[in-house]
Amino acid sequence: MHPCCWPDCTAEGTFPAPKNPRDLSLRQYFCAQHIKEFNKRWNGLEGFTEGEIYTLQEPTASWQRPRWDDGLKGRSTQQSFQSANDLYGFFNSRLARELNGESPRMHRKLPADVQAACRIFSIEQPLTESQLKPRYLSLAKQYHPDVNKAADAAEMTKRINVAYKILLDYAARHGVGSV
Repeated sequence: MHPCCWPDCTAEGTFPAPKNPRDLSLRQYFCAQHIKEFNKRWNGLEGFTEGEIYTLQEPTASWQRPRWDDGLKGRSTQQSFQSANDLYGFFNSRLARELNGESPRMHRKLPADVQAACRIFSIEQPLTESQLKPRYLSLAKQYHPDVNKAADAAEMTKRINVAYKILLDYAARHGVGSV
């Protein structure tokens, strides 16, 4: 049993708490009343420089999981859109063509958006649904902005997601497994 580490407290310390933000394995113990006060005052990043905080966010400090670097010096890697049509506007034009009686089956050639999606996926006809998912997962992993620090990685990830939606939609409308 440990005594409470709060000054002038004689109660039993049953709640462990870190002693030092730089070495979280060093523990001290508090009673139920004082652990609440300790938690209100505790700042786990006290004394760290901005560079040290950034290093804590690197994959080696977080069980090999990628992290966003948002917030450092006011930067943000996320992009906002005015409306859903900014990102998915071409879905609307494709829907309008179909509502006007134009069916992609009437054309021997693939629609322009499907052709563009095929170029992004580097897939040629005949296109099967079984090809799409593995290719999508591969591209998503390659260009995800948490992993790929290239300037255009976020934009490419959005294009990959939209292309995948187009190809799945086209495959669902036009065949049992091939496009």
